[in-house]
Amino acid sequence: MKNICPIVVACLLVSACGYQEGVVLRADRSYVKFIGNWRNATVQIDSMQPFDLRPAGPSDDPKTSPDNTRYQVAPGRHRIMVSQGGRVVVDRVVILENHATMEVHIP
Repeated sequence: MKNICPIVVACLLVSACGYQEGVVLRADRSYVKFIGNWRNATVQIDSMQPFDLRPAGPSDDPKTSPDNTRYQVAPGRHRIMVSQGGRVVVDRVVILENHATMEVHIP
């Protein structure tokens, strides 16, 4: 018993003084924001399902217009196509950086 107490105390001291090293990484994500003439616009990013740009709330509220809506995508190379009335008005390839927002102007 006399030998066990000093060994337990020594183990506790050694483990309490340990140094832990780590890195906290933020998740990889980028954003696309559409500005300009967004009415009746349909967006397709790469081979994802196309979606319509429309206000998230009342259309007269500037805070809910698509101009203030960011769409999350993975960083990297993406092809963005925007069509209005069956006509493609934007067809561009963009490279999105990590934690950045790319604005796509719709004429």
